[in-house]
Amino acid sequence: MSLKHNLVIQTAFLGDLILSIPTLKRIREIYPEDKLIVVCKNGLGDFLLKQKIVDQVIEVEKSSSQSYSSAANQLNQLKIRNIYCLHRSVRSQLFSAKISAQKKIGFSSLLGFWVFDDVIDFVPENPEVIRQFKILESTDEKTYLEFKDADFHFLNTPDHNGHLPAVPEYFSFHHSVNKHISAHKRIAIFPGSVWATKRWTQVGFTQLAEMFLKQNYQVDLLGGPAEGDLCRDIASQAVGARVLAGTLSIAESIEKLSEYDLVISNDSASTHMAAYNNIPVVSIFGPTTVAMGFRPWSNNSYIVEEKDLECRPCGKHGHNICPLGHHNCMKQISSSQVYQTAAKILG
Repeated sequence: MSLKHNLVIQTAFLGDLILSIPTLKRIREIYPEDKLIVVCKNGLGDFLLKQKIVDQVIEVEKSSSQSYSSAANQLNQLKIRNIYCLHRSVRSQLFSAKISAQKKIGFSSLLGFWVFDDVIDFVPENPEVIRQFKILESTDEKTYLEFKDADFHFLNTPDHNGHLPAVPEYFSFHHSVNKHISAHKRIAIFPGSVWATKRWTQVGFTQLAEMFLKQNYQVDLLGGPAEGDLCRDIASQAVGARVLAGTLSIAESIEKLSEYDLVISNDSASTHMAAYNNIPVVSIFGPTTVAMGFRPWSNNSYIVEEKDLECRPCGKHGHNICPLGHHNCMKQISSSQVYQTAAKILG
């Protein structure tokens, strides 16, 4: 009897979840008759349903063992063909162990060898989309052949203009949007980040917004509710910029980005939202580097960074305070640097 569900566990941050989309879409192609379920962090799954990427979302509160137990009980009422555990945390691996499935696939680790039927090598040098997609090679011959003898390390290396290499078609988002046409160029700026050191300076964002406004561009400042005060402070000096931070859900923000000609963001989820929509994006990297794998996944992606600092990267996610106290990775990036990169894109 054919089983009717495939389960993907990805309880990381929003950016990581967006970078899972090519993997999710390939699972749909492999098993078109099965339903696809994703377990993700609380508050993040609605856009996957609205974009029709998955059939069902089960959200968990990461600090609550009861939340995980409830999710496991719900899933054990279903017939599950495969579990793909994209998140490499111990909690996600133990969660996988509690769910019945025909096959469980995850990344290699000491615990993983006990939990999973198939364990897949995690290749740190690859972009995150490629790292996650690799989990399919044991259940999909076509994916196995794509990985066989392939080298994807070069995809993390921008050229001298900061332009990142083109995304391989097989691993792309395969998502198109109806481009909004406006009389004026429209710029979306996301100045926030969960991690304080991953935020470019407020002065830099303010000066950049003023530069665009002087060129008669429409400038919108976006982000979650927590970025509202920051955006209002920028708008108070960059007169004419509109503040949309905190007014849109994740799903609404992703849909709205189709209205813009360019997105400028820190190394954060908004970078990946823009790339998913294939909107040109300039991503400002500070404590993190592109070599860590979390590049925006599109052919229209550009990086601005201060390369000549030995202290980069200083951590996987950045910090709330610069470990060395100077935050030069962001302070040494000027508004003119970012504007010049944007100008090349906008022509």
